[in-house]
Amino acid sequence: MVQGVTINAHQQDKWVWLNDPSGIYTVRSAYNLLDNGSRDENLDGTFKDIWKLKILSKAAFFAWRLIRDRLPTKSNLCRRDIDINDKMCPFCRDKEE
Repeated sequence: MVQGVTINAHQQDKWVWLNDPSGIYTVRSAYNLLDNGSRDENLDGTFKDIWKLKILSKAAFFAWRLIRDRLPTKSNLCRRDIDINDKMCPFCRDKEE
């Protein structure tokens, strides 16, 4: 792979962000990359509506995590192979699903 690359000693190295035509990284270009990758999951506009609400950002983030099933519940932690001591539901003492 390296054999076909010509190194120019008279040119300075630089970082290039391939997801923007300018080659410069911006938060907007990263957001657009992530947003375009999950557009099929957001067809109903629910997630965009959450971020437009006039609520604390941590409340909006909690709602987003709740809808996406990304809260650190025991079952989610087990699914991600994170070791927890007790996998039983603290209320009913049944295995949490």
